[in-house]
Amino acid sequence: MNARGNIMTLYRNILSQAWQVTWRNKYLWFFGLFAALLGNSGDLQIVFRALGGQQGSDFFETCRQFAQTGIFSKQAIFNAGHLFTTNPSAMIVMLFVCLLCLTLFVFLVWLAIVSQAVIVNDSSEIISAKKNKSTGIKPGLMTGTKYFWPVLGLNIFGRLAIFLAFILISQQLVAKILGFNNTVFTLIYVILFIIFLVIAISFSLFIKYSIAYVVIKKNRLIESLRNGWNLFIGNWLVSVEMAVILFVVNLLASLAIIIAILTLTTPFIFLAWLVGQIASLVGFWIVLVVAMIVLLLVMMLGGAMLSAFQISAWTALFARLVGKGGESKIVRVIEGITNRE
Repeated sequence: MNARGNIMTLYRNILSQAWQVTWRNKYLWFFGLFAALLGNSGDLQIVFRALGGQQGSDFFETCRQFAQTGIFSKQAIFNAGHLFTTNPSAMIVMLFVCLLCLTLFVFLVWLAIVSQAVIVNDSSEIISAKKNKSTGIKPGLMTGTKYFWPVLGLNIFGRLAIFLAFILISQQLVAKILGFNNTVFTLIYVILFIIFLVIAISFSLFIKYSIAYVVIKKNRLIESLRNGWNLFIGNWLVSVEMAVILFVVNLLASLAIIIAILTLTTPFIFLAWLVGQIASLVGFWIVLVVAMIVLLLVMMLGGAMLSAFQISAWTALFARLVGKGGESKIVRVIEGITNRE
């Protein structure tokens, strides 16, 4: 196969590698389930959230409503102290519940970050045929824990940058800064919207490469940011094309999951009705609960596979760009048209 043929199969090979990694190493589904909490399929969903224009507005509205609750006011502190004095057992229960919720939240964040690192690490080793250690959930947790803090830092940095970009393109903020609302405001807002939307998408993509540099190349945090940015800048069009492809895959996979759920729903509904008619209302609710559990498992399984697949695909693209490089499909099409002319 010539060089042009190799280039033509870039995305096909990457998706094929990612699917083989995901399907043949089903323990990655466990990690994919929790890595999905980080929103790994949301690169181009940034565009739709931005076009909806809700995130920036919702932030200001949430801040206003939170301030109106007076949770940190002197009266609230006084009421908490009074409750602790008059009914200490109730206050202790409330504190215990809050601590339990906080512990659960911290545990899920830890597991999500570790899961992301495990999929990046193991998929890279599988793709490069360098896997020389035991695999599974327990070894994976031990491996992912080593990269927890830098991967957590990169995720926080990327999400803060994206969130800040959404805030800066909020119509409310721009209107308050400019102080007027006319054609000039609309033009300036559109320009700012495009600029900060590009920034948000860029951060979402280059953070993926930075995480790969931390886990695969053992870079330190700052070094991974620099290397990840350089790799993205040098291959930004390929990265965007990959994001578009994976977004389409995500849509198709979500559609397949919905079809599977609807297919499973019909016999369960009929069975629940039949049991309710023949047996009792208790039997009807038993079948209904079983149906809900099965449908929930289907959704979780589909989401876990999709998350593991997408992280593996980005890891495969990272390995290709670092090793052999890649060329954009759009560039190839333009070059083909130019050469024919």
